[in-house]
Amino acid sequence: MKKKLTAKQIFFGIRQRILSITTFNPYRNLTAWDYQKGLIKETVRSDDIVLDIGSGNNPIERANVLADFSPDDNFHRSGNIKEDRPVIVCSVERIPILTKTIDFALCSHVLEHVNNPKNACCELQRIAHKGYLETPAYGKDILVGTGYMHKWQVVSFENILYFFEYSDREREAFFESSPVIKLWWRKRFHPWQKYFWERQDLFNAWVLWEDKFKCIEHRRKNSEIKKLSEWKRIPDSQLPSVNSSLTENEIKLLEKILATPDGKYSMLFNRGNFIHEASNTVYPVRGKRVYVEMGI
Repeated sequence: MKKKLTAKQIFFGIRQRILSITTFNPYRNLTAWDYQKGLIKETVRSDDIVLDIGSGNNPIERANVLADFSPDDNFHRSGNIKEDRPVIVCSVERIPILTKTIDFALCSHVLEHVNNPKNACCELQRIAHKGYLETPAYGKDILVGTGYMHKWQVVSFENILYFFEYSDREREAFFESSPVIKLWWRKRFHPWQKYFWERQDLFNAWVLWEDKFKCIEHRRKNSEIKKLSEWKRIPDSQLPSVNSSLTENEIKLLEKILATPDGKYSMLFNRGNFIHEASNTVYPVRGKRVYVEMGI
């Protein structure tokens, strides 16, 4: 027998329906930085050098320097890469930055894609004194349909990040077929939007670290481990034909932190490139991009 609703339940049900029709979705244009800045505000000082790795089209406001491996590929983002400050085009598994020259490194929604997250975590700890790392959690990938784009599901436990390689079945979560993501993106308010936004700690895995943290990979049987290939300079034919637009202060900052691919030696700016003569290493500069190595 169907339970009879009280007058109060009926009232709130009608009220919720009216709100869902007439109220604008206040979460539609929010970004991860809107909650992340509250998590890191006590950790980052005003004079810190902050690096945003995997910055894409929504870099954090506080970052001095950006980094992205696929600056011209929008498959994993909703717009063109933002280039209002220096952008180092490089892999998170081989970051061309001198050891401990970054005060704070933020790496958000990147490591779920990489082949070797343990290598990436080691690089982050090598270059930075402290940082913040975030990935989507398993439940989020399934609900919003982003699992098909990712290689790993991630669990954060006691400042340790556990990476579990997705199975083919687990990656059958497609963005286009998720009713939940449609509720999140719609223009009008729905209770799911508030519920989802207020539980970012449940729908994401993150760690706020200082000095070091631990990362453990769990691979499936016969999983292919793709190692980084030997570094090679990007041919000029693959680069845009624009001159450097780095300011004098941006060049000084990059000379302070940029390193050869092994992270050992400083790079100096000369005639539109960053170079290390002894090793014949050259990073071409186009606009505000410093090209080290580039993904597809």
